[in-house]
Amino acid sequence: MKKILVPTDFSGFANNALEVAADIALKTNASIMLLHANEKMVTATPLAEYYLYDKAIEDEYLDMVNESLKKTLAEIADNDKFARVKIETAVIGGPMVSVIEEVVKDHAIDLIVMGTRGASGMEEFFIGSNTEKVIRRAPCPVLAVPKAVTSFHKIVFPTTLKEDQKGAFSALAELQDIFHGEITLLYLNNPSNLKDNAAIEARKNELLKATALGKASLYVSDADVFNEEEAILDFAHQQKADLIVMATHQRRGLAHMFMGSITEDTVNHSDIPVLSISIR
Repeated sequence: MKKILVPTDFSGFANNALEVAADIALKTNASIMLLHANEKMVTATPLAEYYLYDKAIEDEYLDMVNESLKKTLAEIADNDKFARVKIETAVIGGPMVSVIEEVVKDHAIDLIVMGTRGASGMEEFFIGSNTEKVIRRAPCPVLAVPKAVTSFHKIVFPTTLKEDQKGAFSALAELQDIFHGEITLLYLNNPSNLKDNAAIEARKNELLKATALGKASLYVSDADVFNEEEAILDFAHQQKADLIVMATHQRRGLAHMFMGSITEDTVNHSDIPVLSISIR
């Protein structure tokens, strides 16, 4: 873990993400890039035949951004937690998700930590949150943070126990020094079609051994679950979890439209931080 990206819009949600990123950076001696995407001049109405660039508006916006960055950095300077964390700032023009995608590639980002307020109703259907769009595209793990937390003592990891989950198991094993806590695997609806609980436990042990993931307990739901996202969140609350880990196939286009993403739905509705790991 060398570089952590924290996108910011200077909201309380973004500040929560920065707090969590600082805790991770302290444990790993990583640096933080605090990124603001300047979307101001890319939001012209698509119905307009011409768009008149107004430099005064652009300059006013950038002045606001710079003042917000100065304020954020001043608050950081007053916080002992950040004293030993290297933080650089960047302001880049363009749509947020595209800017993040480029920065991750150009700067070899290892982890993205994003504040999220979720999305619901028609907003979720038509737009979705920026966080879920990043989850769909990022090659590195994405930690969605709805509120600031200081530790991850209890971790819930929903899994199908299929072969393609090995990548997520391995990634979580690599992050154990950061997210060191009691791991509970949640197995719903028997997606691997294993014949009984003994076979399910054996499959779990195979994955743990193959990926060097530390000890993890397993909860197997005997009932057929219609709404998996709701079941995951209910179980996480029952366990008083500090973190939910999700493997995602990062489906896009028609595949995403018709099949959806349990990971993105969980992020949108969770009040618990969610770490998404790509297995695409």
